[in-house]
Amino acid sequence: MAFAKTSNKMKAIRAFINTWLKDVTWYCNHCGQNFDAKLFEHESCCDNPQIGRNRDHTMGLVNQNKRLQEDRLNDFASNETKTMRWGISIPPRLMSDLERYFKVNYEEKLFNNIGELRQFMQEFPQFRVAKKI
Repeated sequence: MAFAKTSNKMKAIRAFINTWLKDVTWYCNHCGQNFDAKLFEHESCCDNPQIGRNRDHTMGLVNQNKRLQEDRLNDFASNETKTMRWGISIPPRLMSDLERYFKVNYEEKLFNNIGELRQFMQEFPQFRVAKKI
């Protein structure tokens, strides 16, 4: 995937995600192994095979995040003592691909500080568990 570099990190993330969602490779969301129908006839790839494409896994996770938002004790998704709270939930392959993309192309971490994580949560509410940040 080739993208034009930008100084706006969220714009770069959005462009990457939009392209990433178009990948039609079938794989297991649990172990990350690419799906091969011939091999799968005889044995599964792992103990919890979740076969799908990027779009399938992302839509499942977005729906799960919506349900989690409704089930949390409060809008901030914190526990009763407010010592821990839920943050984001993102497909494992998307997270690893985003981290690799920023390391290779920008020579930096995906999230350098808590401010960038909060900005991500604001820009991409489908990946956050809390209703409010």
